[in-house]
Amino acid sequence: MESNNIKEIKNFLNEQDFIKLKSFLFSQDIEWHFHKSQTLHGNDDEYFDHCFFNKFEITSHSFNLLKPIIEKLNCKALIQIRANLLLNKDNHYVCGFHTDYTYECKTAIFYMNNCNGFTLFENNKKVMCEENKIVLFNSQNKHAAVNQTDEKQRIVININYF
Repeated sequence: MESNNIKEIKNFLNEQDFIKLKSFLFSQDIEWHFHKSQTLHGNDDEYFDHCFFNKFEITSHSFNLLKPIIEKLNCKALIQIRANLLLNKDNHYVCGFHTDYTYECKTAIFYMNNCNGFTLFENNKKVMCEENKIVLFNSQNKHAAVNQTDEKQRIVININYF
């Protein structure tokens, strides 16, 4: 499904690769890092992340779990890959609309679990959190994360690349 250069692909990974990745991200073996705000504006809700790749280097011992995604996206160069964790709130909260980088690149958001959270784009398109789904778009499309109210965790993997 494509809308304004926003493409959704369901069942992106094969079941075995998806289960390995999900098992790690939902385990107690992962290190999550707390952030006070989801965007640079500083007026958003807090979240946690686990960085796999940043500033030209692998930053996680579990980077290999992402190779099936990287290969399937046909990445020429990676900018950053991180998992984002939002905890349940009693109400939906929309973080500020933003772009991940000031320059043009590609962005992929890979959804790790089903919940009623979603990604909202500036054109009002909603991409619901469905496990093993990926949404692809130009990094200059403003978007916002919307937390879930039904599950304890909403985990996505955010990939910026060329």
